[in-house]
Amino acid sequence: MTFIELAAGPDDIATTEPIRDDAFLIALQLRACPDFDLYTDGRLIRPREFDAGAVAIFDLRTNLSIDRRDPFHAVDLYIPRRSLDALAEDANSSAIDELRHEPGRALQDPVARHLLQTIRPALSAPKQASELFVDHVAMALATHVAHTYGGMRARSDAHAGMLARWQERRAKELIAENLTGNITLADLAKACELSIRHFTRAFRGSTGMSPHAWLLQLRVERAKQLLTTSRRMLADVALDCGFADQSHMTRIFQRSLQMSPGAWRRMHQR
Repeated sequence: MTFIELAAGPDDIATTEPIRDDAFLIALQLRACPDFDLYTDGRLIRPREFDAGAVAIFDLRTNLSIDRRDPFHAVDLYIPRRSLDALAEDANSSAIDELRHEPGRALQDPVARHLLQTIRPALSAPKQASELFVDHVAMALATHVAHTYGGMRARSDAHAGMLARWQERRAKELIAENLTGNITLADLAKACELSIRHFTRAFRGSTGMSPHAWLLQLRVERAKQLLTTSRRMLADVALDCGFADQSHMTRIFQRSLQMSPGAWRRMHQR
């Protein structure tokens, strides 16, 4: 699965080459795009309700092409059908052959909109982005899409369970060794000999939080230690603890401790 941000201005108006792939595209419209033609297997479809904030589903198996006459800006999640199959298999659900949607008609989906908006800062600064965070958002959005539009329902004999002690210990070790977040859910799941979805659910079952939330907690604990025992600049502490920058650390501190890193240091530094 891959996140993509696409934009075209007035000088980029054109007809795209036809695309055919065994995959779907979940697209958030960042600006209204009322004037374009959509072709699926050569059949013209006049798009509707492509307003800013709307979400569209594109079935790339239909030899898709677009004739644009307006500028556009969108952020998308590319989901191969094999990824949907893996989600369904891990949920002990039937395979997902289709995503329920009306071709050419955008819809209002607050969950998908929020998740796609959440990933935009990572797309703007990919070198600073936590791979674990990107994976977390991709899995959350793909699971939402599979449930909402693919009809995925876990069967009664499916059980999330918990990690074995060795799996929990190994996962926590790997996260602690990669405070920058430069490790993926696939890496963690492989180390625990589980599928990504099974690992994610079992990690939450064992710890009460997602792997990314656990990572943020470790960063905060490491930052608290440095703030207490050193006089290093806040910006340096933030980078050493895996935060993107000082403002990122401040946001997480405010959310976790209801105070800024500077205030925490003043209260606890000896």
